[in-house]
Amino acid sequence: MNSTFIARLTRALLTVALIAICTAPPAAAHTKLTTTSPGDGSMSARPVSAVILTFSLPVTPVGDAVEIHGPEGAVGAAVVRAQDGTSVTAKPAAPLTGGHYTVSWTVAAQDGHTIDGNFEFTVEGRTDRVSEKPTKEPAQDPEQEQDNSPSPHAGHDMSSMEPDHEPPPIIDASGRFGSAVMMWGWLVAAGGLAFAGLVLRGRDGNDETAVLRTVRWSGALVLVGTALRVAAQSATLTHGDLVAAASPDAIGDALTGAAGWVAGLQAVGAITVLAGTGRTIRGSAAALAGVVVAGAGFVLDGHSNMMEPRWLVLTADIIHLAAAATWVGGLVALTVVLHRHLQDDRRADTVLVAARFSVVAAASLAAVAVAGIALALTILERPDQLWTTDWGLALLGKTAVVVAVGLIGAYNHFHTIPHLTSTASRRHGRSSPGPLRRSAAPEIALMIAVVLLTGWLVGASTNA
Repeated sequence: MNSTFIARLTRALLTVALIAICTAPPAAAHTKLTTTSPGDGSMSARPVSAVILTFSLPVTPVGDAVEIHGPEGAVGAAVVRAQDGTSVTAKPAAPLTGGHYTVSWTVAAQDGHTIDGNFEFTVEGRTDRVSEKPTKEPAQDPEQEQDNSPSPHAGHDMSSMEPDHEPPPIIDASGRFGSAVMMWGWLVAAGGLAFAGLVLRGRDGNDETAVLRTVRWSGALVLVGTALRVAAQSATLTHGDLVAAASPDAIGDALTGAAGWVAGLQAVGAITVLAGTGRTIRGSAAALAGVVVAGAGFVLDGHSNMMEPRWLVLTADIIHLAAAATWVGGLVALTVVLHRHLQDDRRADTVLVAARFSVVAAASLAAVAVAGIALALTILERPDQLWTTDWGLALLGKTAVVVAVGLIGAYNHFHTIPHLTSTASRRHGRSSPGPLRRSAAPEIALMIAVVLLTGWLVGASTNA
């Protein structure tokens, strides 16, 4: 692979990442079903020619999207989405007449997450199977229903409605685990490249090769995590039917909307890291481009991408990811170097490398803290969401673990490394990197916990 090809590939992939971030639609982690027509539990005095669902943000129909079941069973209906994407209309071949009807719906928010639920209504003229639910709203005039704009008197407020069924726990856990594996692989790949470029010097060539080998195989982790997450999303849409989940239609539904962008960027980036990592940092320009492309997928995913001002939130998110990678991936790379140096009895070199990384890690930790606080303030609408929502509780747990890791790092930065590099320590032969080795394992274990919590945050709700 010649340098001209690498340069062109790098420019192309960086351009793709930039275009993806700037043009992809914002995420819709807060997407809700706001109204339905007919309203939930309503009694309609006239036949219903269309069922309309209106959402707080644009959505994409998934699979059948809207399924209507009446007294005689399933009712066939053509499903269309409004031009602005905020409403979905199901039009039966013939108006719905007397009886009780249940509507089940499934759509994808713009961040790729699926939301679903159901509601019921009754049409007068038949009483043998009519629910005894009280009348809540008058039916909407059929002529008004045709324009996808529900009457202000017809819709029932659905903002507090929860989906009638959650994904099977093992499938949901698999998807979150896939997100965590993908995130860990990216952090190690990006941080390893930063470590090789910022920390290693001159005669550290063999160490550079070992770190870059770790970077290459971290790309495989990103690919595996991406596949696992898509598979879990597909299985969720088929309600746990693994055979149906493997079908092209189910996989296509799992990649609806921004989910396709996210998975595509992460897969392309991971493959580029696998193929483009060389033996030196200079020969790994393609891997760097792959890391940027995969990172664009993370920026487009999750809650932060829906907030305003978008340019500010995206900037904070990019800084947060880059700093976290430099910190987490650098710690893994330092562990690789530490192991090699102990095998080769190069203890003095280890101390020098650790001292350089300590400065980089301190700056990264500060950037993680500032950007993380900015993102949290943007995403949370009120303070009590920190302890009344899944997202807030996961964020508190993640923050506690990060603080613990930061305290370990601060102790090493201000105490262990100065002690090891002091003149007295070197003179008395006590420059062994043993204390660094003993702290590395718990630091990495805590970092893995942080990534697992991050995987949870991606899908957790910010609604109480």
